[in-house]
Amino acid sequence: MKLVARLAMLITLVYFTFGWAVLWISAFLGTGEMLADAFDLPLDMPVPPLWAILVGMGMMWPALISLGVGFWALDRILLLKNPQDFAQMGKHLRLCAYAFLAFWLLNALNVSMQPVVLSAHLAPDLRPEFVLIDIDIDVVFLVLGVVFFAISRSLTQAQEIADENSQFL
Repeated sequence: MKLVARLAMLITLVYFTFGWAVLWISAFLGTGEMLADAFDLPLDMPVPPLWAILVGMGMMWPALISLGVGFWALDRILLLKNPQDFAQMGKHLRLCAYAFLAFWLLNALNVSMQPVVLSAHLAPDLRPEFVLIDIDIDVVFLVLGVVFFAISRSLTQAQEIADENSQFL
């Protein structure tokens, strides 16, 4: 089961990394159709200038790093030697929850802000409207983050109860 969980985390991280890499590499190579299609921009839009591509690519890294941190925290839970160590489990799960919430927020901001950055070189009437948050499949990370945070709080209480019980024995 641990292997399946690790493979799922690896596949998800590679999926996001590869998808984003293909978008930005194609933009660097001068074909912006994939980038325009990914962010609902006009397909006939000229390739954004280098500064916009660099800013757009830089905006993606914090989200990807937060996803990696969340998966790293989950991996630490899988590697715990003592499954009764609720304090460590809660600590790692809380870190994962914060990382998943950060990933969801950063990804939502990226999806909202990327069209603005990538179309900054166009005339004002050709620029798309700013949409605050686009609900997509990444809402799963929001739900997981909230659930993991609640479970981590329960694990902290479980550790306190286990400590009290060990004092009676």
